[in-house]
Amino acid sequence: MSENNIEEIPPEVQAQALSQLLSSIASLKRSGLLGLINYLAEKADDTFLAISDDPVLMRLAGLLASLGRGMEKVDGTQFAKAKMGIEDLASCTMNAIADVDLAKPRKLGIMGLMNALRDPDVSQGIGILLDIAKNLGACARSKKKE
Repeated sequence: MSENNIEEIPPEVQAQALSQLLSSIASLKRSGLLGLINYLAEKADDTFLAISDDPVLMRLAGLLASLGRGMEKVDGTQFAKAKMGIEDLASCTMNAIADVDLAKPRKLGIMGLMNALRDPDVSQGIGILLDIAKNLGACARSKKKE
């Protein structure tokens, strides 16, 4: 079967491929990535010229490339779990930050801190941070051995 001849592909396979393509496009549209891809495609020359002239954006591009290489080393199931965790943490973090009034910072002494630790939400938040810190430390220690 030649790759360039669509008539040789059975209609049901063509329909399934088209359905998957449309589903992927719909997902990109819902996530907002389709608009970004469209913008980049339309402004590719200008965008890449601007990026190459800006040292901050070049550093960011390098950081994103490193992040991508790091994510390639993660097992697929762990990646899926991390993705869901990041989505939940990002949502909770954004809501938590939105509810903080920076104009009215809360001052706590040692007794206020002790009282705050009795709050189940504070306790759970600190527990989450400690779990992340423990896993980060274990991973960093294993990298040190390598």
